[in-house]
Amino acid sequence: MSRKYTFDNESNILSYYRTLKEKPLGFPQSDDLWRIYQSTIDDEAWKKWRNTSGKSDVPPDFVNHEAHIMMEVMRFDDQAKNSGKTNEAKAKENRTLNEFNKSGIFDVFPNVREIHINSPTDLNTNDDHNYKRFQENFNRVVTKHSKKSIQYRLNYPMYKLVFFVFDESSGVYFETNETIKVKINMNIIAAPHFYWIDQFIVETIKNCGADYLIWFKPYNSFRTPSGTNDDFPKVIIYDVKNMKLETKNYDCDLMFSSEI
Repeated sequence: MSRKYTFDNESNILSYYRTLKEKPLGFPQSDDLWRIYQSTIDDEAWKKWRNTSGKSDVPPDFVNHEAHIMMEVMRFDDQAKNSGKTNEAKAKENRTLNEFNKSGIFDVFPNVREIHINSPTDLNTNDDHNYKRFQENFNRVVTKHSKKSIQYRLNYPMYKLVFFVFDESSGVYFETNETIKVKINMNIIAAPHFYWIDQFIVETIKNCGADYLIWFKPYNSFRTPSGTNDDFPKVIIYDVKNMKLETKNYDCDLMFSSEI
């Protein structure tokens, strides 16, 4: 089955990121971070990047020779299980794509470049969206790529290395004062998860081996009794060696997802 329409394709991830043009949250706020951001989001600056994600290319995924920057793209969510169990969301996505292929719709619309599929899993909230899995999957994916950072630097000496992390988890997490079983239509007093200063996440970033990390989290809107909140940052950029921020430690047992 062709995956050219999905986010298995690094170019599709960057194309989607660039259409949103979200103002970034930087740690620290600096001209250097703004330069990195502009190189990925500005239309003219993006033309200077070369896609090196092919099997015959020298990694990482993208290289900008003029600016001496290289970038590795990765993705994670809060649904994949390290135990080897099926990721229900991806399984439904695959079945839907197979149905599209069999229907011949791609032949009818040959110019289609991307398809976004929202596949409800019908699982209970904790099995579908799990905070501990959110942390573990972020760490697993970033650490896996960090092991290749030395080779990237050998491939392109003196180039700055950017990790681009596409976060496919939806909604946000909330922290309560006690362990509860969340149900639909419950009234709960809870504080939203400030994911960009999550101590566990930040420690993973500090040890990632890159010079900069861009965290792209586009699906972080959530509903409250007052309406939909879509104000949380969708792009966070870290200057890995120079970031200075106060972190917060979260207890996995006190966290629940807004995606009930």
